[in-house]
Amino acid sequence: MHAKPGTGIRKAMNTTYKQNIKSPVEVPEPSPRIFMWIGGLILLIFLAGLGLLAIGLSLIYGVALIIYDIEDSPRFYIWLSVLAAMCLLAGYSLLASLVTSMEILEFSIRIPWATVVSAYAWLVVAGSGLCIINSLGAVFGMQRYEMMAKRIIFLSLTSIMFGLTYILLHLGHPERALIYNMISPNFRSAIAWMGALYNIYLIIVTFEFWLLIRPDLTERAERSDGLERTFFNLVTLKKIDDWRLGALLKDPRLPRIVGALAFVTGVSALTMLGSVFAHCESRVLWYGPYYPIYFILSAVFCGYALLLAATIITYRARGDEMSPEMKALIFEMSQVMALVLVAGLVLTAYRLSTGLYDPASQGPVMLLLKGPFWSAFWIFEIGLMSVLPVFLVFWAARKKSLWGVLLASLMVLIGAFVMRYEFVVAGQIYPNIRAELPSYLPTFMEILLIAGIFSAFLIAYTLGEKFLPLKEKWPHHTS
Repeated sequence: MHAKPGTGIRKAMNTTYKQNIKSPVEVPEPSPRIFMWIGGLILLIFLAGLGLLAIGLSLIYGVALIIYDIEDSPRFYIWLSVLAAMCLLAGYSLLASLVTSMEILEFSIRIPWATVVSAYAWLVVAGSGLCIINSLGAVFGMQRYEMMAKRIIFLSLTSIMFGLTYILLHLGHPERALIYNMISPNFRSAIAWMGALYNIYLIIVTFEFWLLIRPDLTERAERSDGLERTFFNLVTLKKIDDWRLGALLKDPRLPRIVGALAFVTGVSALTMLGSVFAHCESRVLWYGPYYPIYFILSAVFCGYALLLAATIITYRARGDEMSPEMKALIFEMSQVMALVLVAGLVLTAYRLSTGLYDPASQGPVMLLLKGPFWSAFWIFEIGLMSVLPVFLVFWAARKKSLWGVLLASLMVLIGAFVMRYEFVVAGQIYPNIRAELPSYLPTFMEILLIAGIFSAFLIAYTLGEKFLPLKEKWPHHTS
């Protein structure tokens, strides 16, 4: 049966109360709320009109920019306008959920974690994988990876920031998490440690990114004058160059030390994210030592997929030609991604085979193999994410086809998103919901919120690509 979004939390709590009450006094029914519902409907129609108006204004804004020829390529402004419209629609969805009820985001007491939580895990894990990939150059000395260090760090920073935005807005009262996590943290909570470690990682990786782009911004300040020169001098802290701190910032060992700290905190936060699920003893699909390890493995191939897709699309959109060294690194990364996908497939087979022989784990495993989630598991997780990209990557490497690498990367990202959804939702069904298994599909409001936050991530990356020195530079010595 389909879990109707109208079955609200308040109604469920009232029903439970009436069933458990021992007093012979009959509980009175709540008064009619027809006026409140009419007011809410009017508000929703008004907000929907604002969303459509935002789309129209964004398109008009993009057309005006094209007419005045502010940018050489009009696609840049059309792209930003569409993304900005999606962000406004996400704001409308969030506001409507706060004004009316979280039920419009498919929040229910039967399946409280749904697609928004899946999107959070998908984007944050991919960003954590980029942290691991960056460490190959910054920490372990693979200098050819240093060519893409600035792009990798910026992608990791933005993807984790906007990934955490998903879970923050899903709380209903995000301000409470920001306040009480600081004044009364629970040090025995995996969620508290995960949030603290990711915040520490964001601070460290922001400093690392600033260290990497500081020389480029200093050169730009020297070529500028007036207000622009003053701005870049402030950003680069030009005045401290003559101080002892300035000499420390120019020390070539400092980026490696900061990169090592970022690697340790990033992997620790990722492991703690896996532990959030692995500590849930009442959720058989999640419980155990398997998923913290799989989260690290899946973070690597998702990070490679996000990096490869973003890099190839960026070069195609800008019309730039890749250097031979850059192409060689792209194909090398794609083949590493394929090998990690194979390792992930082997680990998945091990998890399912051991689960079939464990009576306590047979239920959730059968949900994936031939239950309601069979299509998500076999078609997307196994076929689209794990098998097809491997063959496509090795074909693309032999044919030297960047389009093949791009297609394989997008397949991994799409399959990984469905895999996160299947993992989060299926884990809440067994053994808690045995009879009348509910089906679940994202609501329209939920889709707007997810698409809007991801659009904000794309805006941040687009503006970063345009205004920050992210373009790759080949190091003098490679290993």
